[in-house]
Amino acid sequence: MYNKKSKYIILMFISVLFLSGCTGSKNIQDLTYIVSIGLDYDKSKDEYTAYLQGLNFANVAKQEGTRPIEPIPTFVGSASGKTLNMAVSNLYKLTRPPLFFGHTKALVLSRDLLENKFKEVLEDVGRNRSLRPSLELFTTDMNMEEVFSAKGLFDYPPVYTVLLTEEKVESLQDEIETMSLMHFLREYYEPMGTAFIPNIRIDQDSWKSGDKLPLLYLDGYNVFQDAQLMGHISSEDSILVDWLMKDHSTLNYSLFKEEELLSTFKLSSKKPKVKYSKEDSGFPKFSLEVNVEAELLEKINDVPYEELQSTLEDSIEKRVETVYNRGLENQMDLYDVGVKWFRSHPKEFKKLKEDKSFYLTDNSLDKVKVNVNIKHFNAYRYEKRQ
Repeated sequence: MYNKKSKYIILMFISVLFLSGCTGSKNIQDLTYIVSIGLDYDKSKDEYTAYLQGLNFANVAKQEGTRPIEPIPTFVGSASGKTLNMAVSNLYKLTRPPLFFGHTKALVLSRDLLENKFKEVLEDVGRNRSLRPSLELFTTDMNMEEVFSAKGLFDYPPVYTVLLTEEKVESLQDEIETMSLMHFLREYYEPMGTAFIPNIRIDQDSWKSGDKLPLLYLDGYNVFQDAQLMGHISSEDSILVDWLMKDHSTLNYSLFKEEELLSTFKLSSKKPKVKYSKEDSGFPKFSLEVNVEAELLEKINDVPYEELQSTLEDSIEKRVETVYNRGLENQMDLYDVGVKWFRSHPKEFKKLKEDKSFYLTDNSLDKVKVNVNIKHFNAYRYEKRQ
C-alpha cells in the first residue's frame, strides 16, 4: 500500500516523462545567420534579385578577446524572382544549414529599386514578421555582391564595417548618421516631412595591404519629400545637415577669408531656432538662428579675436544658406521647417496639397543668424576687447 509520499513521487516521475524539453531547437552552429539583405530590381525583366549576407558561428561569436588567425570567409547568396518572396524562397532551397533572419541588422536597396519599386518594397518589408523595425536602412549604386563582400581592416569580418557596426557614439564628428527603418518610416509618412537614407559606397584607395583594401563608407543622403524620392545630396552637405539638426553631432570647420586659410575649428550646435513670420502669404516664411560653440584647433594666420569671431559667423551663415538653396532647387526641405508650420496652418496646407505646390519658395528663408561663442583656444592667445 502506497503512502501519500510515494504517490507524489510517482506523479512527479510521470510528469517529467511528458516534458517536451528543447528537442525542437537548433544548435547555434546549425543555422546560417543572415545579417544583411540586399534588394535589386531589373525593370526590363520586371524581376527582383535578393542578396543575402550570411555569417557562420565563427563570424558571430567572440573568442575570448581574440580573433581567428585564418581569414573568415564571407558568404553572399543571390537569387531572382518575380516577387521578393519568390526570390528569397529560391535561396531557401539551396541553403543548408537553414537560413535564420532573427539577427538581420541591415537592409540595402539598389538605385534601380529605389526609383521603381520603393513603395512596394516598404510594404513587403513591413509585413514581414522576421525583420525587426530597428534594422538599419541603406541604399547603394554599387555592385551589391562587392558591398557585401567587403570586410573590416585586418581581415575582420563584415560585422566591423559601417554596414553592421552597432555602436552608437555619443558624438558624431564629420560623419553621416545611419537611419533605422522605424525612424525613416516615421519621417517618410509625415506630411511635409523630410526623410533621409544614407548611401553606401566602396573606397578602394585609402588603405592598402599589398593589394588595395575595399572598405565601406557612407556617401551622402537620398532625400524623400512627401513620400517621394527627390534626389541625392553630397556627403559634405549631409554632414552639415546632421550637424545642424542633431544635438550630438560635431563638425570640423576650416575658416577662409578671401581664399586664405585663417584657422580650423571644431563646432557644435543645438538645433536652430525657427522663427516664422506672421505675414500671411500662403507659404511659410521663416528665419533661422543658430547658436554655435567653437573650439579653436589651429591658428594659421593671426587676426584679432573680434575679426575671427565675426568672420566665422559670416562663413557659417553663408554655408547654411548654400545648403538650404541646394535643397530648394530640388524641392527638398533639408532643415525640416515645414512640419511645424503645417500643423498651425491647416487651411494653407490643404490648399498647397490640392495645388500640388512645394511649400518653400525663393522668398521663404528671410535670414540666417549665427551666434558663435569660442570657448576653447588650445593654448593660443587672444585678447578680447571689453
